[in-house]
Amino acid sequence: MSPAYALALIATLMPAAAFAHAAGAENAVKPAPPRVVLTIHWGPEDYPASSVVDAAIRGVLASDGTVPIDYFVEHFESYLFDGTDASDALASYIHQKYRRRPIDVVIAVSDPSLRFALEHRAELFPDAPIVYSGFALPSGKRPERVTGVMRSGAYGETLELALALHPSTQRVFVISNGRDQQINDSVRAALTRFSQRVQLTYIDEPSMSGLLAAVSAIPAGSLVLYVWHWLESSGSVQAVDQVARLVAASPVPVYGTNERFIGSGVVGGVVRQTYESGTRMGQMAVQLIAGRRPEEIPIENARLRPILDWNQLRRWGIDQSALPGDADVRFRVPTVWESYRPHIIVVAALLSAQLLLITGLVTQRARRRRVETALRTSEGTLRVSYKRIRDLATRLINVQEKTRADIARDLHDDVCQELVALSLGIRRLRGSRGGIQEPRLQGSLTALEEWALSVADAVRQLSHELHPQTLGLLGLGSALKAYCSEVRKRHDVAVTFVSYGDFKQIRPDLAVSLFRITQEAVRNAITHGAGRQIAVSVSRSGRDIEIMVTDDGKGFDVATARGSGLGLITIEERAHAAGGVVRVSSQPGEGTTLYVRVPADDTQPDGGQAGDEQAFDSDPALRAASI
Repeated sequence: MSPAYALALIATLMPAAAFAHAAGAENAVKPAPPRVVLTIHWGPEDYPASSVVDAAIRGVLASDGTVPIDYFVEHFESYLFDGTDASDALASYIHQKYRRRPIDVVIAVSDPSLRFALEHRAELFPDAPIVYSGFALPSGKRPERVTGVMRSGAYGETLELALALHPSTQRVFVISNGRDQQINDSVRAALTRFSQRVQLTYIDEPSMSGLLAAVSAIPAGSLVLYVWHWLESSGSVQAVDQVARLVAASPVPVYGTNERFIGSGVVGGVVRQTYESGTRMGQMAVQLIAGRRPEEIPIENARLRPILDWNQLRRWGIDQSALPGDADVRFRVPTVWESYRPHIIVVAALLSAQLLLITGLVTQRARRRRVETALRTSEGTLRVSYKRIRDLATRLINVQEKTRADIARDLHDDVCQELVALSLGIRRLRGSRGGIQEPRLQGSLTALEEWALSVADAVRQLSHELHPQTLGLLGLGSALKAYCSEVRKRHDVAVTFVSYGDFKQIRPDLAVSLFRITQEAVRNAITHGAGRQIAVSVSRSGRDIEIMVTDDGKGFDVATARGSGLGLITIEERAHAAGGVVRVSSQPGEGTTLYVRVPADDTQPDGGQAGDEQAFDSDPALRAASI
């Protein structure tokens, strides 16, 4: 081989080798082609359930990120054509459309779609497993490499629910007039067991007008069970607007066996949920793409559930407590509480807080007013008390001065003059002549003796007025008895005295207070009341000492007397100081009754000395008189 030929050959082979290397590298990084899932619906493209099923399947396929999947949908409309024209045309269309895209999984929705897929499997998708959703398998046997979800209608379950909600039903009118005779036969077979409970009537009217006329003539006490109905003119099945027109014409409740009917006016039914069935078919398709064999996935029944329209339950007066526990009540209008529960709770909380605040403010205001009223009352009471104290102090000063003047006058006009006269008599006796036994001198001595005794008696009476010595020696009862006797003699009035109980063991200061109270009451009865009959009683009952002074004097106005003199004030102050109470009963011209009750405390008070000296010091009137 010449060098020139060799160089030419190398130049020719190098581009080819470079292109082959690039192609190999591109194949090495090229991703796997998407898998193909084909769904075949039986019915028109605008059939409502088809879009629901497709949405559910697409959602499941899109959620699986392990393998890219392309989803395609075709519609088998054999009910519009005679013979095998529609089947042959769809098979040819699929063959041409997907000749470069092998189909990995076929989803056949409805029985005609499954029959089409099985008839054309060998030529269209020989290696593809089938996911089926329908009412009945062909010949009742499971075909090879087929799995799926059975959507057998719950005709008997729906009628059982309707009869439970309407126990007095006598007749049931069934509307099941579709193009698929297999479904029609399965409906009759499922309802045969009710023929002994109610009268079953099947309405086979082909036209909509005839159907509406037949429904409008249904008698009371009946129900309508709507499965499906075929209209030759429109070429559609189970249209929701047809159901709505039928419900409007029916004088009795209408129940349906398809989820799509809920909301068109039917009361409800035991139905399969279309979206749930589509989701399950999509999950089975994903398992098959992942390599699982169809025989390993059992054919299962779609889950059934009672679904009812809340508005129709209210329209027909159906008690919701009679519904099954798993019933799904739709279109229910929520109550105000259910719709605005958070808002109501917030508003209620705010109102409650505001109410509590207002209540607190009102309570505080009322409390403040009560306090202010109490303060004003206390201020008024204090003013009155202050005025009374000042008045009392003035009166006490005046009484003190009057008492001093009375004592001075008694000493000057009585005792002093008597002592001067006694002194002059003694002087004359000393200057007289004769023996001591002379009758004249004996008469003078006798006169001087009597004179001295009268002076002593006057001094004794004055001393007794200031403080009775019998009170400390003999006790309260004896002192009061002696005082009453002295008053009787001195003022020539009838004074009676009675006592009950032992008064020797009471405190001296208390004895002085009770003696002064009685003394003041008797003095007032004689001096101001002009009484001629005075009754004094003192008694001890349990831990209390009671004193009562009654006279037949001219009486007085109690309220007026408190503001004009010291007698009642002194009595009340003494009783209150001893922890007692005073009651005065008097009317002008009807005499006076004074009642005093004080607790008798037999114990000696701390810090004091028993005896007359302490009693004398504790008595303000005595102290005033001693100044």
